[in-house]
Parts: sequence; structure tokens; C-alpha cells
Amino acid sequence: MRGPLCATAALLPAVSGGRLAAHREHCLRCQADDARRRSLARELAALGGEVAPAPATLHGAVMARLGPQDAADPRRVLAARALARRVAAAGVGLALLAALVAGLARRRARATA
Repeated sequence: MRGPLCATAALLPAVSGGRLAAHREHCLRCQADDARRRSLARELAALGGEVAPAPATLHGAVMARLGPQDAADPRRVLAARALARRVAAAGVGLALLAALVAGLARRRARATA
């Protein structure tokens, strides 16, 4: 079973120095984890230049997940969602501004009373 320092060392492999570094120097399990991590990083770096062809069914699957789109511009539905988000954010901003103005007006009314 792993101890709390082993679990912390596994979650924070980039942290060096202090208690974790001293733990890694003496813990065989953490040293093995670090070796596996370095080996995997080397293997992934070796694959960096390779290009894998996309499966033939990928285009259809992606289009099915996107849902119905305008044939003239397939991004139209996505653009409408982005516009709706911006309009909602503007509405929240306007409500915040109105609340701020009302608060300032109330404060001024209390000060003059």
C-alpha cells in the first residue's frame, strides 16, 4: 500500500526539492514510477513526427454529434450559440450595472435625508 508521501509524489512529479525529493531518493516504488513516466515520455516523443490516418467513419460521427447545420455555413448553429452566450453575458452585465446605479442612488438619498 502506498503511503501519503508516495501518493503526493505521484500527483506532483515535477516538484523537486524538500521532503518529496528526499522521499523519492529512498523510495523504490516512487523511483519505479518516475522511471515509467520517463520511459513513457521518451516513447511519446519518438511518436511526435508520426501521422495516423483518421478512421473512415470519423467524419460521419462528428457531423452526427454536431446535429443539423445550415448547408451554406456549417458553423451557423455554433455561431448562434456563441451569440446567445454573449447576449446573456451582456444581460447579466446590464443587470449588475442597474443594481449598482440603484445602490448608489439609494446611498445618495440616505445621505441627503
